[in-house]
Amino acid sequence: MLCPQGSVTVDAGRGPLTVSLPAGYDPAQPIPLIVLLHGYGASGAVQESYMRFTPIQDQYGFAFCAPDGTQNGLGQRFWNATDACCNFQGSNVDDSAYLRSLIEAIEAAVEIDPRSIHLVGHSNGGFMSYRMACEHADKIASIASLAGATFQDPADCTGMGPVHVLQIHGTSDGTIGYGGGSIGGNSYPGALETAQLWATRNGCGLTVETETQALNLDSSLAGKETTRTRFSGDCAIGGTVELWTINGGSHTPNLSPFFARRVVEHLLARPKADPTGEVYCSPATVNSSGSSASIAAVGSDVLADNALTLRAAGLPPQTFGFFLNSLTEGSATPPGSQGTLCLGGSIGRFSASVLNSGAAGEFSLEVDLTAIPNNPPASALVGEVWKFQAWFRDANPQVTSNLTDAIRMTLR
Repeated sequence: MLCPQGSVTVDAGRGPLTVSLPAGYDPAQPIPLIVLLHGYGASGAVQESYMRFTPIQDQYGFAFCAPDGTQNGLGQRFWNATDACCNFQGSNVDDSAYLRSLIEAIEAAVEIDPRSIHLVGHSNGGFMSYRMACEHADKIASIASLAGATFQDPADCTGMGPVHVLQIHGTSDGTIGYGGGSIGGNSYPGALETAQLWATRNGCGLTVETETQALNLDSSLAGKETTRTRFSGDCAIGGTVELWTINGGSHTPNLSPFFARRVVEHLLARPKADPTGEVYCSPATVNSSGSSASIAAVGSDVLADNALTLRAAGLPPQTFGFFLNSLTEGSATPPGSQGTLCLGGSIGRFSASVLNSGAAGEFSLEVDLTAIPNNPPASALVGEVWKFQAWFRDANPQVTSNLTDAIRMTLR
């Protein structure tokens, strides 16, 4: 059944919220979702009247909502985002859990594409979008933050997994400084540092490219004032990072008619990576972090694409390890290890790529399917079922090693 532009109402525990739908919405066809997060003291309705995403909703075919944060003792609506912004009165409100529940309530009411859930935030809402990306990377495909910032300390960005990040910021912002600053003694990173922190988290490295075509995002500034900087390293699949700098732009730019379109086009072109493969031998033995380490594969199982990335998560922080491969499954406890080796037969090691789990306790590797290190080295063939697992150093409590669960991949 096709529907004219309409809406549904959901309630995630803070009262009813309207979710608008595009004209022609067909429940048989999943659609993207964009959630808009307002700035401090504003509301969802006020934020949408400023950014104006609903006028282009039919053209781009996305569901849309703009929820309200709770009110503090001064009657100001806010999001409990990072330590810097903007829970100024010590509220215990868990906005991260609420927004997760809201997204899930919308998914229950509307046929949402699970690979295409996006957040846009302004100021305090931008800070909140970063917290959501940190804590719910399994759910969020991408975020766009206007005049917001991420956590100053990367260790506060809990959770795991890549998220596409777009930071938009004016160089003349007098409220949330383009170069960073502090609020109430709590520091926040600048626009470039925010992008760099996420580039590191997403495995991009810090090499940047400046796009030659500038954008016109602020109508009060002459010409195309916005430059685009892209982190061009080998980002994890599903984890691109860009910085759009509005040269001369303020905290609340006079947004041009192109702003909403450019942001929506950017977000919708960056869905979450498709998981692939079948996990087995799970859960793995608990390691010293208190978790069972896991392996996942994203990208493509089509051999000709040669676009497969392995990711190990739930590892002890700052430990080293590497991925293993085999065409055979097995089950054994290697000498000196606390984990179960779930591979058998001829086992190859990606030992040329020894990886560090960093503060987040995870590492990833892009696999070249034309040169899998085994005995002898193998070029994968269509129809083969390859198995992968990650080995890592552990101390539980004595120095030992451990392993993730395993994944099998049938190549097409």
